Amino acid sequence: MPDIWNGKMLPDRHRTFTEIHYRLYDRSTGKLLSFNSTNSIDSLVTDVLRTQRENPTARIYAVEYDGPAYQ
Repeated sequence: MPDIWNGKMLPDRHRTFTEIHYRLYDRSTGKLLSFNSTNSIDSLVTDVLRTQRENPTARIYAVEYDGPAYQ
């Protein structure tokens, strides 16, 4: 099924897998809530949603880094 946005078909694109290293923080407190390295944006979104459920008052923001938290 083609992707349609606002009545217009989006161009066909190929999926990519780029390594993403990120940390999730509470913007209000600066507290680190989660971190991970993944090649899946779906995994990142799942982590954000889980972290939000576990920290319902947090204002979550994500920061991408140039390497994993642990080496």
